[in-house]
Amino acid sequence: MHDRMKKFFTGIGIILSLGAFSQDFYFGHDLSYVNQMEDCGAVFKENGVPKDIYQIFADHGTNLVRARLWVDPSWWQDSLVQPGGVKPHYNDYEDVKETFRRAREAGMKIMLGFHYSDFWADPGRQLIPRSWLNVAYSLEDLKDSVYNYTVRVLTGLESEGLMPDFVKIGNENNGGILRHIPEENGYNPVASVSTSWSRHAQLFNAGIEAVRHVGVTSSIDPKIVIHFSNQLSGQIWNYNNIINNGVTDFDIIGISYYYAWHGASISELESTIRNLVQTFPAYEVMVVETGYLWTTENFDSNGNIIDEPDPQYLPVIPEKQLEYMVDYTRAVMRAGGKGVVFWEPAWVSTPCRTPWGVGSSHDHVVFFDPVNTNFMSNGGGIWCHPEHYENPNDKKVTFKVNMSGADVSAGVYIAGSWSGSPPIIEPMAYEGNNIYSYFTYLPAESEGSFFFLNDTTLESIEPLPDSCRNQDNGRDYQVGLKNKVYTCEWGKCGPPPPPEKVSVTFKVKMDEDADLSRGVYIVGKICDWEITRMISEGDRIFSIKFSLPPGEDTLAYYYLTTSTWTNYKDYRESVPEECAWKWGIDRGIIVPPKDTTVAHYWGSCNSIGTSTRNNQVDVKKNDSFLIFPIPARNEIYLKLPDHLHHAIISVFDMTGKKVEVPLISSSNSEYCLHTQGLAKGFYILRVQQGEFYISRKLVIR
Repeated sequence: MHDRMKKFFTGIGIILSLGAFSQDFYFGHDLSYVNQMEDCGAVFKENGVPKDIYQIFADHGTNLVRARLWVDPSWWQDSLVQPGGVKPHYNDYEDVKETFRRAREAGMKIMLGFHYSDFWADPGRQLIPRSWLNVAYSLEDLKDSVYNYTVRVLTGLESEGLMPDFVKIGNENNGGILRHIPEENGYNPVASVSTSWSRHAQLFNAGIEAVRHVGVTSSIDPKIVIHFSNQLSGQIWNYNNIINNGVTDFDIIGISYYYAWHGASISELESTIRNLVQTFPAYEVMVVETGYLWTTENFDSNGNIIDEPDPQYLPVIPEKQLEYMVDYTRAVMRAGGKGVVFWEPAWVSTPCRTPWGVGSSHDHVVFFDPVNTNFMSNGGGIWCHPEHYENPNDKKVTFKVNMSGADVSAGVYIAGSWSGSPPIIEPMAYEGNNIYSYFTYLPAESEGSFFFLNDTTLESIEPLPDSCRNQDNGRDYQVGLKNKVYTCEWGKCGPPPPPEKVSVTFKVKMDEDADLSRGVYIVGKICDWEITRMISEGDRIFSIKFSLPPGEDTLAYYYLTTSTWTNYKDYRESVPEECAWKWGIDRGIIVPPKDTTVAHYWGSCNSIGTSTRNNQVDVKKNDSFLIFPIPARNEIYLKLPDHLHHAIISVFDMTGKKVEVPLISSSNSEYCLHTQGLAKGFYILRVQQGEFYISRKLVIR
């Protein structure tokens, strides 16, 4: 064993005392799609070995499974042409029974979500089941339908030994329940029966009464959940409103909160949960639906629907999905919430069809890789692990190291006294620009040692100068009363020197009909996601100048006409796809090594005047190269245009880590990449010359 590692292992004198993990918190997943995905050909694996997916989730800390129930989805599911062997209907009563049976066998509790619809119920779509349309305008008859249907379903589940622990009356009922008449042969509302909350309350109470009726004599008396989804600021109003209208006999206040659709921070979520707990002490509070992405890639023809990351959790990589979900859940715990349910972590891409296309709208959210459906142990799938929650009041400590010039071919790792003696060597996440990071949670005012490694062997510890090497031959950390970030440079003392910067001027010309009364602003990575006011130059042109470090990563930004995050999506520009280089929705720039100007029309890729164009847009529109075959097995051939024959060719995996691929040139512009050493999966090939680059997706079979 290396002498410095010996001393580090034996010199640790601090033991961190952590509080007990709360056993009554619910770590939930909606697995409504699982049975269908398996019928569609998905084989879920862990460590490359096929494994029962319910057991995978149970083994990683899931203790609650949610499933949705539609009254009769046959009228629209029958019209979807599916591959052979796929059942005609899912998320009906028989399918829910199968989900609950498998979840119970894996030792998990279950939540039933009554949509009271044949289709997805959400804030803008509460379609009355087609078989109930004859009583749509008769409140008493509709109440009877709700009551009798609820009793029938729960009585049947009880007879099968599958009585749910939680019953959700409705789904995302911001605008009411059972209120829309559906299209004749479609999925959208054509009329609203009523907007009266007095009417909606009676329908909620009919469902609640049915659950209480069955629960009195059943093996489990389910807790009842009411569920709303809208801006966090509206949740107090939601529950005051429904309680004031006479809906009081429920147990759990349930909310949906997604950053992509609701736009608030995790700290705002924590404040909302705390306010709900304090305002409504008679009820428990749960987040019964959320989700977060691990990549911006789309792996099939079905469009992704959770498309915007929280700017505090960039870049978009699996490790940031994990970090977001753990921070999210700790915030809910601190505020007094009782659980979090992740929506559809197993809706993988298959040949099956949805109403919107073939494949999945969640292939970038699920916890399984898109090629082998193998559980990704570095991503959000481990957010339920109890070690993340031993004390939700601990402080978050993030360690970052700049590995410029160092060998990272075997990865980058960290070891710290917080993990015991000997400490555990943990992998760090690659964030781009040679930066690797790792996060953990440590008690306030604790201290200890840490150091970096560039291999998993003990011989690979970071060589530190005497001036900053502590008695354990590592680095010191000290946790204060706030979250802490340590920024280091491999093998050197102190933080890395600030990179040299260049001047980048951003200009935007506003439309003639644009409302400029609030001003024009820019936001993005270029300004650490602070909404920054731009200066008017006249002729409806606004500009601002930043000093930015040149780099190889694309920095996100966009323009907007508001100075706050409140309803900011109503005021931001819609960036066209051809220049939405970050996440498919934001502009992007790779900062060149010289001063430059980027100038565009609002909501357009077109440059204004004679100013420098966005570098990536010019490349994407004017440059192309041939790459074949795709998918590939052992070799990929690449032909570049003549003006790119001096370009740098790189390959990255889907986490952003550069991978080494042998490259042989047969001419100035033709290359062969030997890919037989690459694991099956998706990769990104980048061709870069100066500040310009082009990227293409590779598929290795």
